[in-house]
Amino acid sequence: MPVPHFPAINSETRTMPDNSTGIYASFSLEPVEQTFLTEKEGRPIFADKEFVRIFISGDKHTEVYREVTENDKQRFSDAYKRFKEGAAAREQLTGTPLSQWPYLKPSQIKELEAVNIYTVEQLAALSDTVKQKIGMGANELVAAARAYLATAENSSAASAFAAENERLKDEVTRLQEQMKEMALRFEALESERQGSQPTSGLMKR
Repeated sequence: MPVPHFPAINSETRTMPDNSTGIYASFSLEPVEQTFLTEKEGRPIFADKEFVRIFISGDKHTEVYREVTENDKQRFSDAYKRFKEGAAAREQLTGTPLSQWPYLKPSQIKELEAVNIYTVEQLAALSDTVKQKIGMGANELVAAARAYLATAENSSAASAFAAENERLKDEVTRLQEQMKEMALRFEALESERQGSQPTSGLMKR
């Protein structure tokens, strides 16, 4: 079975940092015909091979699809780890799926996915060059995505602060209960000690 061919990204793109510049990857397991064994055995023989699809957000023309190398596993370690854990291609991307962001219409989601943008984080990270390629409305979408993420981050920080505050309150209450319990024990021991002291002096007849 022939391996699908996609235009390779140039050497300059390969050396660019990954997620920070909009380069992402998804992994899959594909059956590849073993030509030598097929001819030798006289029947189709296939072997499962790991493939990687490397793409750039906002650019549907620059993409590579090939067998996985050790460098791919390290370069896109998070995505590869999720792939090995059984995640599908879309699930290997980290972030909020566009479909979970109420700001977008279904038609906008389809248009963005057509140019390899699948999460709010990918949209927020688009460069000016990519925004120009997308065209009218791209600036507003990117600004909205960044605002959404900033609001979510602030909300998360507030929630974390509130949770920590509750934890400290619980810790103080627990310590107060321990101190009260220790005071009661000490009081009981003191009473027991005083009660066990011998009576001094002799009774006169």
